[in-house]
Amino acid sequence: MTLFRHLHDDAFLAFSRDHKHLYAACLLDLHERFFSGAPSFPTPQQVVHAIYDVMRANPVLWNEGDDLGSLPEMISAGRRRIRKADVALASEKGDKALGLARQLYARLLAWGWLEEEEYGLRVTVDMAMGPLLVIQRLASLNKDLSQRFGGLIVQIRLNLEAVEKLRPEITDRKQREAALAVREARNQADQFTKSLRAILADLKRVRRTVMESKTVATRLEAFFEEFVEQLLLKDFESILTVNHPYRFRDAIVDLARRISYTPETMQVLAEEYIASSMAADIEDGRMAAADDLLAIENIFDQIGEMFDRIEAFRRQLEARVRNTIKYAERGGQGLVGRAGDLVRRLDALLRDGRHHKATTEWSIEPLRSPWSEHHQAPARQPRRPVEARELAEPPSDPLYDLRKKLRLEYIARIAPRPEDVRRFLEGQVPPFATREARFMEIDTVDDFLAFDCARRYALTGEVPAQVAAGFELEPCPDTPPHDSEWLRCANFLVKRSGALRKARAAHAQ
Repeated sequence: MTLFRHLHDDAFLAFSRDHKHLYAACLLDLHERFFSGAPSFPTPQQVVHAIYDVMRANPVLWNEGDDLGSLPEMISAGRRRIRKADVALASEKGDKALGLARQLYARLLAWGWLEEEEYGLRVTVDMAMGPLLVIQRLASLNKDLSQRFGGLIVQIRLNLEAVEKLRPEITDRKQREAALAVREARNQADQFTKSLRAILADLKRVRRTVMESKTVATRLEAFFEEFVEQLLLKDFESILTVNHPYRFRDAIVDLARRISYTPETMQVLAEEYIASSMAADIEDGRMAAADDLLAIENIFDQIGEMFDRIEAFRRQLEARVRNTIKYAERGGQGLVGRAGDLVRRLDALLRDGRHHKATTEWSIEPLRSPWSEHHQAPARQPRRPVEARELAEPPSDPLYDLRKKLRLEYIARIAPRPEDVRRFLEGQVPPFATREARFMEIDTVDDFLAFDCARRYALTGEVPAQVAAGFELEPCPDTPPHDSEWLRCANFLVKRSGALRKARAAHAQ
């Protein structure tokens, strides 16, 4: 399969054997020591000694059957091994552990995680592209999983503000290169969405851990350690403070729309996309930039549902823990049980006569006998047969019905149907004619909504069959934009299609 074309067929054997944790620790250490940060080309001897250091630092991962005790420290120095320990006491153990380290190194070579290269008389060890990308992802999972994206939203807004200022007359390369920030802003928006999904998945994991706890003590411990310390104080602090994405969501959406509706800025974006080899020609660059801006707009338009889910999970988890504490206090080990034991001991002291004046007058509830004719259970009456009768209608709430009706009307109005768009275009475009969007008149909210739908049809090229049967919509980028009191957007062309003309001609005959 193409998914594993950059990996050796036996690469994942390292994580399926008895010493999988040892192999994982060795690969993470080698990645951190040699293959991340400054370029480094270690020798096989240095890699073997690095594996030896991992074995020495984690003896529980490999000496299940061989209790070698404490191993001597080893430092690579040319062709010699320098040991900072008593050679007479530790030589045999060190040699045995060093032999195991060589075996691990040979297996990592055989499984494709490492590869040797010869440069003249010198042999160095490197890691291929596929294993390097895999171990980078594993190393990121091994670190702190809390997401940090408070400044990410601010960076996206600043990038889009710099792009909005671009015009064709600007010739400074540093200013024009700001156009590439659109693609970076899209990648950052994707990263932001992944961060929200990571928090939501982590909430599910915390809830599962809390609910699987057997006792109240372990459940509360899991709640405070997993949720409060690891997730709430890190991730929630970054999204529920001044850097909350809702603070800049509308600004980012407006910036993306204004940029896409400004032909001059889109021209600069297309030129810079071509210069950076991200597009083949001007039209391809303009479409790529419009796609990036539309993706940013859609992401920030739809983050509300993700935040609602996160907040719902948080409330559910806190409610479950609160109920756990509430019902735990009603058990024998809770407050009620301890209070009952205290009352019984106080009664025993009163019975002994040691505290004859221990009672105090109080008025919380008057003392009365529990025996009364009103406290007797009523006599059982003969069971009456079931009678068939009409079900009562549910109580009607006029305010609820009105709100429901208004909400349905709003939903139907905010998303015009293709028939509504076609009816609007029929009123704007005369028969057998063509009209540009910049000359269309918008008088009502319904006209605005239908016009916006037509604009999206022209931009994406996805025209419903009901509209395509009578009209052809296509973008018109090299003309002045539509600019009215309702909105400012790129111009597009609407013309009557041939199918409608033929239908009208046949009807006339």
